[in-house]
Amino acid sequence: MPGFVSMRVPQYDPARLGPSPVLRHLRMLLLCVICLGVARAQAMPLLAPPASTDGRWSVLLEKIGDSHPLVAHRPDALLAPASVLKLFSTAYILDRLGADARQCTQLRARGLDQGTLQGPLVFVGGGDPNLSSRRFPYTGNSEHEADSLVVLRELAEQLWQAGVRRVPDGIVAVDGPFPAETGSPPGWTEDDQRFWYGAPIHGLYINDASVLVRVRPAAKPGALATVQITPNPQGFIRNAVRTVGKRQPTEPVRLVTDTTGWRLSGSVRAGSRTLVAGLAQPDPPRFAAITLAEVLRERGIAVSGDIRVRGLSRNRDAGLEESGIPEQASVLTHARLLLAEHWSPPLAEEIQVINKVSQNTHIETLTRLADIAQGRSGTRSSAVAGLETWARERGLLAGQTRFVDASGLSRDDRLSASDLVRLLNWATQQPWWPEYAASLPEAGSDGTLRHRFRTLDAGMLLAKTGTLSDAISLAGILYIKPEQAYVFAILVNDFSLSRAALRGVLDRLVQGWARALALAAQDYPKTVRSAAGPHG
Repeated sequence: MPGFVSMRVPQYDPARLGPSPVLRHLRMLLLCVICLGVARAQAMPLLAPPASTDGRWSVLLEKIGDSHPLVAHRPDALLAPASVLKLFSTAYILDRLGADARQCTQLRARGLDQGTLQGPLVFVGGGDPNLSSRRFPYTGNSEHEADSLVVLRELAEQLWQAGVRRVPDGIVAVDGPFPAETGSPPGWTEDDQRFWYGAPIHGLYINDASVLVRVRPAAKPGALATVQITPNPQGFIRNAVRTVGKRQPTEPVRLVTDTTGWRLSGSVRAGSRTLVAGLAQPDPPRFAAITLAEVLRERGIAVSGDIRVRGLSRNRDAGLEESGIPEQASVLTHARLLLAEHWSPPLAEEIQVINKVSQNTHIETLTRLADIAQGRSGTRSSAVAGLETWARERGLLAGQTRFVDASGLSRDDRLSASDLVRLLNWATQQPWWPEYAASLPEAGSDGTLRHRFRTLDAGMLLAKTGTLSDAISLAGILYIKPEQAYVFAILVNDFSLSRAALRGVLDRLVQGWARALALAAQDYPKTVRSAAGPHG
């Protein structure tokens, strides 16, 4: 459809989006569509959630630049937003850090003498969430290089080119620039913390602070399962997953620490399918340093000595004190020789991964960096307080809205549809709106909407999704014409339908809006294809 080019979103001017002759009577037309057209097309009613579904709903649809609701159902009800909360946190970091902001990871030392480092190699984390094989810019899929350690190999090559051949005093991983915290945010479940999407938040980590495991049960109960772990430097992660009988209970497969490294624990049933999962690293900075040591050895650089971690919250790390390594600031002061560095992609590209893939660890990391940039502490509580203060100062929140984290994974977060619509309306007027809009999943094309809304034309719907066990959400922007766009939010909590069934309800609801608005704009045949297909 002309004007709906993928990801080429104009910045809308409220003066250009004023009422047109058609839109003066839009509410009446919507009611007519409900009665005469949408119901026959098997779309959901526009003015309220379907009566056949339970749960608590908060729904709002408005035209950009017009605060009069076209559709409203308990728009101020505060519900768990799930990942649509990332709409706030990504807007916040764009506004505070800028679309061109980057993070830098460094390898430093006190000195270099004929190929031998003086003192330890200092691995300095800069809060880069993309020390991984992920390709940039995002191209519709979260594509990765075949080599999961490509960034570390680039750093190793720089070290080699700088003349480094021996690292005799080990590696110190500096887990900066914000404090690491034990435990997880309130409202994160134990199961969340087992997987990649609930990994602990640090300033230095590789591969999204996760490892990929493939676990195939043995032929007979009692035997160890066959596992493939990527990455697993020097066999640091030991396989302890047992195979149990087909009727026996199983223990969740997870990574745990022990005295000599990490252990992959748990059990799988004999005859079950191969388990493939991304599991959270228990101590990401240490794992990053151990993996770097192996990569350096593979490049031909001899590494000996201990792997140690220095972070703002680890001022009394026993290993560091015994070895005489000073506090973090002193480590960096003495390690003045810069040997290698890696710069992240610009923030505009990083938030595409955050919103399209819904990457929790990345947004938690970058929100802490935004907190540091404003002279605050960078702790979780400070970061979310900064986010909420920023939103309230701009008039984007009302009532008892609550931010507990930056990702929406916490069941204790609370937002309303009105909060989200206010944010989206405001964001369309910001200089970073094109980058922000380009970060949202495009219906039927990429990210978490790749397989949804395929009956809509390309570029017609950009929206962020959210999913928890008892929360489903969708919020974004509908483009009917280049000069006619609408923002909306739908939050649903405490439902009894399956999540897949409820997503279908939301999809039909939004498709009904698209049909009604397109018909009201007298552009129905050109903008909306038949909704009779398998994704309708």
